[in-house]
Amino acid sequence: MRAPGAATIAAMETVPPFFRLIYTSHANPPVDTGGLLQQAYRNNPALGITGGLAVLDGVFLQYLEGAEDTVEALFARMAMDSRHRDVKVLERRGVSKRMFDDWSMALLEWTDEAKQIFRSFSPGTELNLYETDPSTAGPLFRAWAATKGWHRLNGTA
Repeated sequence: MRAPGAATIAAMETVPPFFRLIYTSHANPPVDTGGLLQQAYRNNPALGITGGLAVLDGVFLQYLEGAEDTVEALFARMAMDSRHRDVKVLERRGVSKRMFDDWSMALLEWTDEAKQIFRSFSPGTELNLYETDPSTAGPLFRAWAATKGWHRLNGTA
């Protein structure tokens, strides 16, 4: 077997080790956030997927991260899931590190702080997750991740 050439090594060094996908969708009632978290807790660790989920007024906003092929495969299945419709991808990109490194999935609690953070990224708009600006979706989740307003099956983050 030949050793990789300089171009191959350079390409390998520039590929981010993780991938994130952020999407929004309208939920089909009833919304069972507990069931969603349990399913993620069961399935995501084996897949190497972590992330966060915000649900407000029948709209999902979800951040998924892990290996690109795994995240894309999971998202393809999720996009066909009857629990939601009008799926809209806000961002797909490589990232150098995980934002939710020890969470199989966590649910954002809608505290006053969480609402204030959303409004700071979407000034002058209502709390409408479906209208999240794609250019601010990643930074929005980063700001939310820094708060204590997350619920996981094993307690609050």
